[in-house]
Amino acid sequence: MKKKNTLIVILSVLLPLLVLAQKKPKKVRDSTKNLKITALPVVFYTPETALGFGGLGLATFRLNNEPKSTRPSSVQLGVSYTTKNQLLIFAPYEIYKDEERWRIVGELGYYKFFYNFFGLGIDSNEDDEEVYEVDFPRVRLNVLREIFPRFSLGLGYEYDRFSNLQIVENGTLDNTVVAGKRDGTVSNLGVLAFYDTRDNIFFPTKGWFLQGNLFTSSKLIGASFNYTKFELDSRFYQKVGKKQVLAVNLFLANSSKNTPFYDLYYLGTKRTRGFANRRFQDNAELSFVTEYRFPIKGRFGGAVFGSTGTVAPDLGKTFSSKYRNAAGLGLRYLVNKRDGVRIRVDYGLTNEGGNFYFTIKEAF
Repeated sequence: MKKKNTLIVILSVLLPLLVLAQKKPKKVRDSTKNLKITALPVVFYTPETALGFGGLGLATFRLNNEPKSTRPSSVQLGVSYTTKNQLLIFAPYEIYKDEERWRIVGELGYYKFFYNFFGLGIDSNEDDEEVYEVDFPRVRLNVLREIFPRFSLGLGYEYDRFSNLQIVENGTLDNTVVAGKRDGTVSNLGVLAFYDTRDNIFFPTKGWFLQGNLFTSSKLIGASFNYTKFELDSRFYQKVGKKQVLAVNLFLANSSKNTPFYDLYYLGTKRTRGFANRRFQDNAELSFVTEYRFPIKGRFGGAVFGSTGTVAPDLGKTFSSKYRNAAGLGLRYLVNKRDGVRIRVDYGLTNEGGNFYFTIKEAF
């Protein structure tokens, strides 16, 4: 089995950091005037992308008349371009309003990029690796309203318009029975339930995060496919010692038949760092990760993490499926002391090799 060695060269790590801080207001209420922006350039290299470069930024703020005791809203912006003419523009956002009674979270983006395909299932062969290219704009919009303290319900929408899909003729993907091998549109409506007792959204030290989603796709709302998917994302945080934190994340999901292959569940996410992106994928996923976070000195911190996970044709089969393991180390640098925002550099390792990760905010 071949070894896949991915090298990411990070220039100007932790530089430059632009922090815009205004004078503290005299009143109890905050406004967007105490906006803080963290920005840094990124240069990377992988065998698939060749040389790539761009920037990452994160703005944190509170809307007008929101008290300091509430969680800050945030908007992240990332732009990357590679010498293979690949482009990524993404802007995840999380907005809090009316003292956290309203939560608006989602993403706007445009991607002209490649993705890996190794086949379906937990026993897919690494040697069958194939890369396909696709262009698509992305919209994610979830609006939730607090019903009980810390518990919210809401509606969500997902949109991806896939075009210029290029796959290898008579290759792994072309010979796999799966929906979506031609251009198409994902247009999903869903309901969400959300429970959150975390003490900080960027660096939690205690509390729970639980979110369940149920989305359905229909041609009535412009979709090219007709399928349903369910997700349950559960996280728990506990301080151990004075400044160390134990974080755990259990994720399970299932999608129905006719799910397009680019919307299947897979290992190689932030939960399962170390695997090549989309290394194992199928209609269902069950994964578990534990991370130990600790201070080093000053603004620097570290992390040790390990995960296990599997994919299968349906959720019931994940309990008897083969599991794949990964582990790794990480370095953190605190760039926004007010809100606890950190730059994250991780290296995850599996029995097939390892991968570097460099971005803003914790993995979960």
